Amino acid sequence: MAKTVDKLFDKYLIKFEKEFLRAINTDDEEAIHDLRVSIKKIRALFLFFKEAGFADVKSDYKYLRKLRDVFKKAGKLREYHIHKNLLDEYKQRTGADFSALEKYIEEQEKEARQAYHDFMPGLELRKLYQTADQLHKTIDNIPSKKLNKKLYDFIKSRVDECHGYMFEQHYEQHLHQIRKYLKHIRFIIGQKIGNIHEMFENEIDFKDTKKVEDILGEWHDRDEFRKLLDEFYNQLDETRQNEFYETYKTYRDEVEKDIQDDVKKLRPELIHVFSLMKTLLERQN
Repeated sequence: MAKTVDKLFDKYLIKFEKEFLRAINTDDEEAIHDLRVSIKKIRALFLFFKEAGFADVKSDYKYLRKLRDVFKKAGKLREYHIHKNLLDEYKQRTGADFSALEKYIEEQEKEARQAYHDFMPGLELRKLYQTADQLHKTIDNIPSKKLNKKLYDFIKSRVDECHGYMFEQHYEQHLHQIRKYLKHIRFIIGQKIGNIHEMFENEIDFKDTKKVEDILGEWHDRDEFRKLLDEFYNQLDETRQNEFYETYKTYRDEVEKDIQDDVKKLRPELIHVFSLMKTLLERQN
């Protein structure tokens, strides 16, 4: 049975509270990851509210914007967890020790952890739910015909844009946006609000879509690690740059190779996914 948008909103908030309480005083990577996923789903829903003209959370429900701050603080901490894992991977692969970079990551992680823990008590669930209740009244009982039309527009705009990217020579320039939009599409369709999911469920296995997202995630992590490498190297003085140049170049070449492999691997997978979605949506006109 299809959910109404207000019921989905309730579900996402309850999920957020559960993950927030689990992650509030921990450095556990999975807890922080799950917290961020719960917020991504809420933010995708907020974006849909805005584009549909149902509500503008950013302007009218300011306390809910605190979720964005939690997302950023938790994201920065998780980012350094991923950097440490990738550093270990490239250390094992190349046989080159990069202890200076390891120390740099640990220092950055320490700052991110402190910022995360300092901020978390500032999110008061009572205020969050008071503001959420105001929004709930706005989106309660949206007519199903209007909801389905807006859901269709929301998904189609993203499918069309991503499908168009696939045929550009340097489509990889859009991979961050594609990754974001693919999550929006899966979050909205996968939760079966309205009836738009019905046109997809017999044609698309969202487990396969999630696999593409996972490849995109690996590409994203390596792309961010490449930025970290450059950030670390560029803040060194000339003497230390000379000292670490060979190790830096060894790591960067390996990361770049992996990124290019992911870019080549992703294009046919993404063309398949977005072409199928585009065909299904056009069939409804």
